[in-house]
Amino acid sequence: MSQPPTLDLQSVIDGNKVGGMQRRVLLLCLGVLILDGLDVALVSFIAPSLITDWGISKAQLGPVVTSGLFGLAIGSLVAGPLADRFGRRRVIISSLLFFGAMSAATALAPDVLWFSVLRLLTGIGLGAAMPNATTLVSEYAPTRRRSAMMAITYCGMTAGAAIAGYLTSVVVQIASWHWALVIGGVLPVAYAAAVAAALPESPKFLARRSENHAELAALMNRVVPGMLPADARFTLDEPPAGSALPFVALLTRRFRLGTLSIWIGFIGAFFIVYLMNSWLPILMTDVGFSLTAAATIGLLLQVGGTVGNIAIGWLMDRFGLHRVVGIGMSCAAVMLVLISVAPRDVAVLGALVFVLGMFTNSVATGFPILSASFYPTAIRATGTSWATGIARFGAIAGAAMGTVLVAAGLEYQQVFLALLIPAAVSITAVTVKGRLAVRPAGTAVPDLVTSAPRKLPEEIV
Repeated sequence: MSQPPTLDLQSVIDGNKVGGMQRRVLLLCLGVLILDGLDVALVSFIAPSLITDWGISKAQLGPVVTSGLFGLAIGSLVAGPLADRFGRRRVIISSLLFFGAMSAATALAPDVLWFSVLRLLTGIGLGAAMPNATTLVSEYAPTRRRSAMMAITYCGMTAGAAIAGYLTSVVVQIASWHWALVIGGVLPVAYAAAVAAALPESPKFLARRSENHAELAALMNRVVPGMLPADARFTLDEPPAGSALPFVALLTRRFRLGTLSIWIGFIGAFFIVYLMNSWLPILMTDVGFSLTAAATIGLLLQVGGTVGNIAIGWLMDRFGLHRVVGIGMSCAAVMLVLISVAPRDVAVLGALVFVLGMFTNSVATGFPILSASFYPTAIRATGTSWATGIARFGAIAGAAMGTVLVAAGLEYQQVFLALLIPAAVSITAVTVKGRLAVRPAGTAVPDLVTSAPRKLPEEIV
């Protein structure tokens, strides 16, 4: 009796076109990030109503903002190891249910303290959803399309934030800020039912355990219908993680340099993004621009970020992961200098900020793509989630540093020049990652630039 054929799972995915099952996973995970982005942004849009209703100052509202950011960091750090143990699908569904319930419960908060506590819990669920959804997309994607598919998924965050702005403006006029939070809670709970019914588990997660053979075979025949032998078995051509504890494996000798460089670079990127997101409109009004002009410049930053996110995945697939991220942050540094010396004209600054947003937001998207491409399946969710969670502390630091710089009386020119420091840190980190990080076999690996459809390495490091 002949032995059943054994196929490398990634080679099968790489050797076929993106099919209906992969598009389904992409769209469902895009929906997860849209709801994630909606709930993350809701607080910033209802903040004026909170100040009015509770009779508090902007400074007193600080815990409401920071508690959510801390929750996002905690959720990212906790959810990755859980997903590597119990599966990406289960964690995504659980996170939708949890942050939906907590968001709705926040509508009942009577004061800042309770609002902050509930917002912390909401953030934990939100932090768990994003990195696991993008990890799942990466594990269905052909290597040649992985960056593009992940980048499309990340566009859900900015789309969700835009929806949050429109939703809040309508709901607050009709009812109150409480109902915005209720809607922001009901939508992910309802969506969890659709995800439970239609979202499959990661084939790479299933391939790690022999008892999942039948489920994996059925799934792969849906991914590439009619293309596989009926009795085929699948393997993962990957090295072992190096530790039974996923978060410990991230810092083993094999992965340590890559892990630290990803974390440091990601922190620098998030520092810039969150300082600008939090303080750009205020910096613009402080130098004499109208509220409308300042809001327009802030909007252009987000629109530029969305355009950049769409572009970076295609660029990374075509020209190499590290090269694109490094050049992107270098271009962002040039834009920081140009903005600091540009005339105080709304049109000029708006155009420059738009381009700056393209580079900074896309670089922030590029680091989790780097992470997903660097780690093997056994620790991929942990690696991506921990990179995002660690970077959240850069986001917190950026928002806090904005407070310090504004309180010190710095105008936007000085603030933008100060951002050259985290930009330089990020550029250095991604350069180290691209040139010195090593494969499990121990050989240094430069950026790969290829569009070959099959037999590409699992980790592009």
